[in-house]
Amino acid sequence: MSRFLEHTRKNMETQQALKLLTGIQAEIELSPGIVRTDDFAGLRAVDAKVNETRMILNGVIGLPDSLISSMESNSNFEANSRRVRLETLAEYIRSAIKFLKAGGVTKPKKQIIAPPDYSKITQIMPGLESVIDSRWREAQKCQHVQAYTGAIILMGSVLEALLLCRATTSPDKAYQSSKAPKDKQGKTPAIQDWNLHSLIEVAVDCGWLKTDRGKFSHALRESRNVVHPWVHVTTHANFDEATCVTSWEVLKASVQDMLDSAEKS
Repeated sequence: MSRFLEHTRKNMETQQALKLLTGIQAEIELSPGIVRTDDFAGLRAVDAKVNETRMILNGVIGLPDSLISSMESNSNFEANSRRVRLETLAEYIRSAIKFLKAGGVTKPKKQIIAPPDYSKITQIMPGLESVIDSRWREAQKCQHVQAYTGAIILMGSVLEALLLCRATTSPDKAYQSSKAPKDKQGKTPAIQDWNLHSLIEVAVDCGWLKTDRGKFSHALRESRNVVHPWVHVTTHANFDEATCVTSWEVLKASVQDMLDSAEKS
């Protein structure tokens, strides 16, 4: 939606919108379900009313976004029939009027959830906790403005940072894990050089992540890899709100696993 339409939508009063919508309703309907087809000379005249209605719906608060998006994509408005287009338009107007008269839809306030206290494992490096905290919050901000790719990448970075912290907190156990990575000479690199795949595998092997959590963490890892545009294109990544919601649950549960294991060690 353009900034102009967003501004208009925020400022049009409900009563004004109701007056305009009922006016269009009277122009296109004789009674509910019976439209004034003969009053419109052609499809162009019908389309003018459709566009007028869309402008009103885009300019008023309190309507569900799904109503507006459904109207934008409804194939009935492409039908070669004045009656079909008018009947469809009338249905949307009735729905909009019903919502507005009921007081509209109140959208939940977008909140930023504070990060958990993971200082027990982040204290290994001064300043690290504040950086992770910042990314935790920034990921949510990205999700709120539908910058889903950015949100996923930030979530993945938080997961990787905390897994690295957890492994560094218990280095002996990490290095002894059968899942610890090996270089070409068969030696285990320093923990800070492990990639996210190895960190997840070792965390599961050491009991810092539950097995199912490890599987979901790998899914987040694969999504996070779209930080590389080549991967984004070849994997046909197309993140949405549902992707972010699922990824958040994986991240929160994984972090809790790590903190619980750190308490027991």
